Amino acid sequence: MDVSENAERSRLIREKRDAEEIGTRRSNRGFTTLIMTSRHLLILVIAGIVTLHGVGCVSTEKAKKRATFSPTQEILRIAEKKTAPSIAPRSYAHYSMGMIYDNEGKTLEAIEEYLKAIEIDPNAAPVYYKLGAAYVKLGKATEAIASLKKSAQLDKENSHARFLLALIYTSQQNYDEAAKEYEEILKSDPKDLAILTSLADMYILGQDLDRAIKIYEKLAGEKSDSPLIHFNLGVVYTKAARIKAAVKEFKKAIKLRPDYLEAHLALAVLFEINNDLDGAIAHYEESIKLDPVNTKLYRQLGQLYFQMDNATEAIRQYKLLLKFDPEDVIAHIELSYIYVADSRINDAIELLKEALLLEERTEDIYLALGFCYSENGDKNSAVEMYKKSIEVDPFNPKSHFYLGAMLEDMGQRKDAFLQLERSLELNADDPEVLNYLGYIYAEEGINLEEADRLVRKALSISPNNGAYIDSLGWVYYKRGMFEEAKLELERAIGLIGDDPVVYDHLGDAYFKTGALDQAKGAWQKSLQLNENKEVQKKLDELCQKEELISKN
Repeated sequence: MDVSENAERSRLIREKRDAEEIGTRRSNRGFTTLIMTSRHLLILVIAGIVTLHGVGCVSTEKAKKRATFSPTQEILRIAEKKTAPSIAPRSYAHYSMGMIYDNEGKTLEAIEEYLKAIEIDPNAAPVYYKLGAAYVKLGKATEAIASLKKSAQLDKENSHARFLLALIYTSQQNYDEAAKEYEEILKSDPKDLAILTSLADMYILGQDLDRAIKIYEKLAGEKSDSPLIHFNLGVVYTKAARIKAAVKEFKKAIKLRPDYLEAHLALAVLFEINNDLDGAIAHYEESIKLDPVNTKLYRQLGQLYFQMDNATEAIRQYKLLLKFDPEDVIAHIELSYIYVADSRINDAIELLKEALLLEERTEDIYLALGFCYSENGDKNSAVEMYKKSIEVDPFNPKSHFYLGAMLEDMGQRKDAFLQLERSLELNADDPEVLNYLGYIYAEEGINLEEADRLVRKALSISPNNGAYIDSLGWVYYKRGMFEEAKLELERAIGLIGDDPVVYDHLGDAYFKTGALDQAKGAWQKSLQLNENKEVQKKLDELCQKEELISKN
């Protein structure tokens, strides 16, 4: 035994007398990050719903149970698979005693015995293996790695030591080293399915997707009847942004196993991402048949139907959601907005009043109520609700913003400025508030340099937002920069399309730059989109001016 091992043994003897209780607690805790086998450590999430499953995983529930194994349980389970080793008799006695202590949870005593065994027989690979496993229980990664490396060096066929090394490296996010260990194991058994998939996992975690894909493609060719292999290959393709290939594999998985919930979910998500909403809905509905109490699925379907302007079906999905989870406050709020879009504002208000009884997230409910009253034309009630939201949470920038916007709409601009400025104090990077306040300053003809700064900042966050570009053009107009205003307003029209306000602004800019025919056309377009007395007045004055010119 070398000096370092002697020192370690002496230290452990001293620790034993005063740290037995702590040692026991630590053995139960082990590596906080090493709570899963490498097969379950990799979680590839598609939209928070779909995960990459371990080979041989017969159900999600069983996967969850396996994923909660403690390091101690997992290590002992693996260690017990090792057959009785051939060790020098005197060394074997200490080795056996160490195993007894290990099984009793006396990890410090076990390590003492393993060190004694190694002192007698320094080439006893199984003892180094057990010593490394014991160090893992104590959370001593460095010592565990050294012992397991020694075990693997002495016994080239010891895949157990390499497997535990891979687990430790994975817990340290050292995926390259973990992959090397799996590669070494595969040299002796190149068709070990569990190790192959674990190696693929390390490649994925290390962002070496091409090598991971090669492994899964090989497995899919050899095990073409395995829905799980096709599913996992689909997930890796998704990770590599090979969407068409991913869809093909998920469909193969479903063909082999029609009730494959996760494959249906994966397809639903991919179709949704690709804006194939009909395809997404079809697979979400299949998923609900397989998992009818999953409220996330009803929410996804409700939002998709709403996106497709099918408010009736969207409402039905949200009602099913609330049937299973009547205390989901966010679902109440989301459903209220669908009611508003469907011109059922009173239903929205009643729903939100019911949500208030849940006494959760009341600031958000008051905010939603304010929006409903605003849509219903009841501005005073809207202001009251926004103020209640602020009473519950004075630091919610959105509440101050909506209150400020409503006060501005009611002509109370002084109070509106205070609320909008407070909103920016709480969130200086909200482009909506930046643009709104900048635009109001421009409308008032005040703080024009500040208005310019605010709108430009909004555009730095959302550079292709036509409404923000319109605001910038209007700021230029108010600053007397008419040519610049014209260019920005033309750009805004190109992004927004038919908007009466932008056409009105553009008409003003054309007028100021002497482009009278274009001004006339812009104002006429504005009036076609929305009747407005002020715009009509400007158009009439321009027409009268043209008549006078033609007479003279």
